[in-house]
Amino acid sequence: MKPVSGVMLAVAALLTSPALAAAAEGTMPLDVALARYLVVAGICWVLLTLASEWLWSEPAAAPVTTDTPDTPAGPEGS
Repeated sequence: MKPVSGVMLAVAALLTSPALAAAAEGTMPLDVALARYLVVAGICWVLLTLASEWLWSEPAAAPVTTDTPDTPAGPEGS
């Protein structure tokens, strides 16, 4: 997942909406609300990246084995 994606920014905004609303009302300093948003954005990025790797990653390819015949290759009837 990209470090700055719309999903990550939206999830971080939803989780910090009380702090952002308090900053908009003036009951919390703006720098404190933004610091909380940045911390939560970093945590959301890590968690969403881990979830996308675990849930939507391609499974590892199985090793390919080749069967070799027991008799040596050569013309028949020799």
